[in-house]
Amino acid sequence: MKKTLPFICLITVGLTNFTYPTSSLAANLNSKNPTSTALNRSHQLEEKASLSFEQTGQASSLTTDSGEILYPYGHSHPTIECAPLHVCVIHLMENEKVSNISLGDSVRWIVQTGYAGNRSVVMIKPTEEKLNTNLVITTNLGRIYYLNLQSSANHYLPMVGFYDPEEIIQHVIDKQEKIDSQHKEEVATLPSVNPQDINFDYWCEGSDTLPERVFSSLGKVFIQLPKAWIDGKAPTLFVVENGQEVLTNFELNHHYYVVNHLFKEAHLVIGSGSNQQTITIHAGKPSLLGSWLN
Repeated sequence: MKKTLPFICLITVGLTNFTYPTSSLAANLNSKNPTSTALNRSHQLEEKASLSFEQTGQASSLTTDSGEILYPYGHSHPTIECAPLHVCVIHLMENEKVSNISLGDSVRWIVQTGYAGNRSVVMIKPTEEKLNTNLVITTNLGRIYYLNLQSSANHYLPMVGFYDPEEIIQHVIDKQEKIDSQHKEEVATLPSVNPQDINFDYWCEGSDTLPERVFSSLGKVFIQLPKAWIDGKAPTLFVVENGQEVLTNFELNHHYYVVNHLFKEAHLVIGSGSNQQTITIHAGKPSLLGSWLN
């Protein structure tokens, strides 16, 4: 026994050094950033909620990548399905603590509270199937959660949570106000034009998609382009002089090409190669034949 002891100790030290490499352990710890993960999760949920509100005009429930169902606080009284021998987990919102819990049926339902990071967690479990009751949770932030509870033998929601739709709605409103403000700035930056000086006697041909409007005033021609042209590759503008296409001076003012002089004919060239299209802009009123063809 005395002879084998040093050998056993040697093996133990070797296994210890192999099992717990400090450099590998530190690398694994440093590769995980809970704060970054939480911020990404919050950003993704905000985008989902914003998109849902923009499309439907109302706050609706969301499903996270982990399968958790999030309900909009204050916009619904959700019904949570639970099952005997299973625990349903309810996540409250960040930075709030449970002040009080009131359960309609405290005999056949079991309730426990806890924490997951900075979120309070309420865990509920029915003791039987086919039960119906309600649960009211109040928090230190003044929120009141009202939930209906049902028990079923075959179906239950393992995790549910809540998000604040007012923040999402305000985000959408701020976004729309920013768009409106940008639109007002676009209009404000256009030159001041007297309606009496505007000449709308221009017409276009050559494509299914044409400039939205063309007019001139004070010696300049204004060509309003479709938004898709600006977001994509803007067309090239040529003025036709003596039958030849000539590049001309113009400025892009939001959705407008503003040509600094009048012309009788101009070409907007879109695309290249076999996909190239040429739109012709004519000054003056179209002939009867041209009007019929267009």
